[in-house]
Amino acid sequence: MPFPLLHDPHSLENTRTWFTYIPIIGWIVGSARQLRNEAKLVSQSIDRGVVPESEWEAYEYNREIRHKIEKIVIEHAYPENSTFHPLDPFELMIVLRYGDLNEVEIIMKIEDAFDFDFDSPLCDWLVEEKVSFIDFIRFIEKKTS
Repeated sequence: MPFPLLHDPHSLENTRTWFTYIPIIGWIVGSARQLRNEAKLVSQSIDRGVVPESEWEAYEYNREIRHKIEKIVIEHAYPENSTFHPLDPFELMIVLRYGDLNEVEIIMKIEDAFDFDFDSPLCDWLVEEKVSFIDFIRFIEKKTS
């Protein structure tokens, strides 16, 4: 693949060590680690630069759905002018495993924008199957048609 995709950060910090179970102190340490993990993930989008539109040309999809989702994700988790690749794992785009609850805001905004419930089986599917952004767009297309 000629263009780097979002991936699990190489130097993830464990947010669930025995130390993080100590009241108050553990929560502070665990949440700080969580924020650093999220920052490492988000920095990937900055480091790789703009994803060219040519990367999207091989796919048929609803552009309006794509742009709505990108707008929501950028508003809550990524720097302005971030771009995404069609094969980026969607759960990483919405920082589902690394977020500081901004993933909840993203999920709620997507639910509102497309009028459907983002339930636990859907979240499990996104994580377990590493569903790509393009496949999530197609999922939304089916849900809203």
